[in-house]
Formats: sequence, structure tokens, C-alpha cells
Amino acid sequence: MNITFLTVGKLKEKYLKQGMDEYKKRLGAYAKIQEIEVADEKAPEKLSEEDMRIVKKKGRRTNFSKNKC
Repeated sequence: MNITFLTVGKLKEKYLKQGMDEYKKRLGAYAKIQEIEVADEKAPEKLSEEDMRIVKKKGRRTNFSKNKC
């Protein structure tokens, strides 16, 4: 079995690093562990109307916040 941990940006908080290390240690006996880190992209300060429409459209599909777009 293969398990892949995917993170967006670097893990900065100490407790997150410790948690990841603990999971890798426990699961390593049962599966091959792989870590993939993707770069965190910064959003532009001001979005065009078209970009804002796209963000709102995507937000409706995966909107976990209380505020509706």
C-alpha cells in the first residue's frame, strides 16, 4: 500500500511537523510513505471582475465557510 501526504506550502507550525512525523512513523511499518509539497501561491491584491466571478463560481462548489459567495 502507498500513502501520499500532500501539503500546500511548508509546514511551519511545530505541532504539525510533529504530527506528520508521528503518522509517518506509525504508518511506515504498513505502507510506503511519500510526501509531496506544492508551492503556496499568493493571490493578487486586486482581482479583476472576471477573476472575481471565477473565484465565486469555484467557491460555490467547495464553500465551507458560513458566508455564501
